[in-house]
Amino acid sequence: MPTPIDRHTAWQKHRHLWHHETAGPRTLLLKEGEISRKLYVIAEGCARYWFNHDGKEISFQFSFEGDVVYSSESFRKNIPSAYSIETIEPVTLRWLSQDDMQIVRQDPELYPLIIESVADKQAVFQRHFFSYLRDTPRQRYENLLRDQPEVIRRVPLQYIASYLGITPVSLSRIRSSIS
Repeated sequence: MPTPIDRHTAWQKHRHLWHHETAGPRTLLLKEGEISRKLYVIAEGCARYWFNHDGKEISFQFSFEGDVVYSSESFRKNIPSAYSIETIEPVTLRWLSQDDMQIVRQDPELYPLIIESVADKQAVFQRHFFSYLRDTPRQRYENLLRDQPEVIRRVPLQYIASYLGITPVSLSRIRSSIS
C-alpha cells in the first residue's frame, strides 16, 4: 500500500513558485466576466463564489482554509469567468499563475492533491444543487447546519440566505423556529 502523501511536503516542493497575498474583506479576487489568471489557496480566511442575476448577488459556494479557489474553466481555457470570487473575511493567500501551474501539473504528488481539493468542492456544490431541487428551504438550512457548520459560524446571513435561495427574513424565521 502506498504511503499517504503529506500535503505540506507536497506544497513545499514548489514554494519558490508561490506568491503570497493578503486582502481585506469584500476584496474581489476574480470579477465576473474577467479571465481567471491565478489559482489561490486560502491559508487564512474565507471567500465566496457569486454571480449577478438581475442586480442581485447570488452566492453559490464558500471556501475556507486549505481550499483551492479559482474559476476552473476560465483558468484552463482563458475564457471569461461566469462568476466572481470575493473575500468575506481578511484573507492570507498563496497563489500560482497559469504559467506556474504548468510546472505543478507535472508533479505526481502535488497535482493530484489539487485535483482532489477541487473535486471535493465540486461534490459539495453538487449536493447543494440537488438539495435545491428536492429540499425545502428549511431542509436546506438544516443540511447546512449539519454538513457545513463553519458556513453558519463565519458567513454573513445575507450571503447564507442567498446561498439557500431565500430572503434574509425567511432565513431569520427558519433560524428562530429551529433554535
